[in-house]
Amino acid sequence: MIKKWIFSLAALAFFAHTNAQQALSIDEAWQYAFDNNANVKKARIDRTIADQKVKETIGIGLPQISAQGQYNYFLNIPVQLLPAEFTGGEAGTFTPVQFGQKQSLSGGVTLQQLLFNGSYLVGLQSAKAFKETAQLAEEKTEITIKEAILLAYTGVLVTDENLKTLEENRKVAAKSLYETEQTYKVGLIELQNVEQQQFSYKSIITNQQNFLRTREKLIMTLKYLLGFPLEQNLVLTSDLQDIITKNETLVSLNENPDVSNHIDVKLSQNSLKIKELQLKLQRSKFLPTLGAAVSSTYNGYGDKFNFLNSAQQYFNTSVVAVQLDVPIFSGFQRKWQTEQAKLDVKKAEIDVSEKEREIKNTAFSASVDYENAYTSYKNAQELVALSSSIFKKQQIKFQEGLGTSLELQQAETQLYQSQNQYYEAALNLIQSKTKLDKALGTL
Repeated sequence: MIKKWIFSLAALAFFAHTNAQQALSIDEAWQYAFDNNANVKKARIDRTIADQKVKETIGIGLPQISAQGQYNYFLNIPVQLLPAEFTGGEAGTFTPVQFGQKQSLSGGVTLQQLLFNGSYLVGLQSAKAFKETAQLAEEKTEITIKEAILLAYTGVLVTDENLKTLEENRKVAAKSLYETEQTYKVGLIELQNVEQQQFSYKSIITNQQNFLRTREKLIMTLKYLLGFPLEQNLVLTSDLQDIITKNETLVSLNENPDVSNHIDVKLSQNSLKIKELQLKLQRSKFLPTLGAAVSSTYNGYGDKFNFLNSAQQYFNTSVVAVQLDVPIFSGFQRKWQTEQAKLDVKKAEIDVSEKEREIKNTAFSASVDYENAYTSYKNAQELVALSSSIFKKQQIKFQEGLGTSLELQQAETQLYQSQNQYYEAALNLIQSKTKLDKALGTL
């Protein structure tokens, strides 16, 4: 019975541990971030708001219907003056009279329709342009998050590879330390040889501890970027070498790359479009505005509140109206507003041209950095192989008494340095390729 109880607890603990963690590949991490990152969520909300703004603007051109109702109770009925001769009085004098009843109730419906307004048509186009801006801003946010996650994700993987290498080095160092201590005990070597091996072993332990803390920091950063629960365990399933392989292809960049699909160029072009629409808006203010309205009102009167009785009489007033507003003179305000809008368009055109030049320059610089990173990575691979071969040979010489502990330590240090340089070169390769892809608008 106790064994079953213990087994049940163990099973619950296992499933609780399994449910408390999630495994993500790099592609899954990107998709997770697109669904959960706070900045992406806000960008998506902004796009929805822009879409609703278009619908709001369309509504201005649709019929506007409103209802009105009013109840009046006259404490004193308004007085009007009539010529006295109407009632047989003296000519040239006036007689005060009261018309109407103490109470009145009115209700009506009004329909208004905009027939023509140049500003409305331009405003509708502008609303659609702002919607495009929101869509592009969302796309740029996703690109930025994708870049950040790739760098954070690979940072964790590189740290994991460093930890694996350090653990292998620790095992080798532990074995070497043990053999050195045994050799010292039989008096074949000096104490200094043992101390040098102890120094190497403790250095590896220290590096392991540092990398473990660094990994905790990097994984926490990755969780934050993903919008992932910070207290939940995250497992990374992509292989570092697979990511390196995808970023290990040299890119031949010509002097005039096509950057028309770059997100920043699209944004600057859309900004120019908005400035052109603002100029169009200023010009539309010279055009007339035409509108129509239909109104129907019912009025009831009485000295008492009998408005709900079926016998109460209501009198209808209906009217159809057309209104035309023609701008004639605004003190030259419209003229100077139009001139300012023209200058804003020129500035936006300069911004588009400069943005294209900036991106081409960034792309060229990124391509040079990537070529350097590629060369460094290939060299680092060769250096690891060479230093590993040198270290193994030096180990054999030391064990056979043909080499000194100092020579062994130098070979060991050289190996560790080349291993660190390799992982730094691998990370730099991925980072530089990511920046190049972003500069070319292909990330």
